[in-house]
Amino acid sequence: MKIEEIENPEFKNYMNLAYMQGENNNREAVLKIEQDMKEYIDENPFIISVENGEPVKIPYANDGEYIVPIFTDEREYSLGMQYFSLNEMAENKGYVIEKLDYFKKLREDPNFLGFLVNISSVSYIINTSLL
Repeated sequence: MKIEEIENPEFKNYMNLAYMQGENNNREAVLKIEQDMKEYIDENPFIISVENGEPVKIPYANDGEYIVPIFTDEREYSLGMQYFSLNEMAENKGYVIEKLDYFKKLREDPNFLGFLVNISSVSYIINTSLL
């Protein structure tokens, strides 16, 4: 699969719906959307930024906690790499196209907080409960 073949418009819709329902304090709808997102994540590949075969980890808080950036399409990957270069994080970065379960060992790390979707726009954090 090539990077230009990766598109996840349904996932973007789920992110927007979850945000809107969260703003409306509709917890029941958010839970339903999160279940749909979980199923989508299980079935679809994303673009994952890597360095030396390992996912790029971005410090997110104190105490060693981190997030891993992923991208829903080629455009977002390109914007994300521009963001990385602005922050001097782009050296030796590449990508893989995988389902998120490819990095299952991350879930075992208590410092792993989740995947950040589309870092340049800080769209959504997929927390570990959805993985």
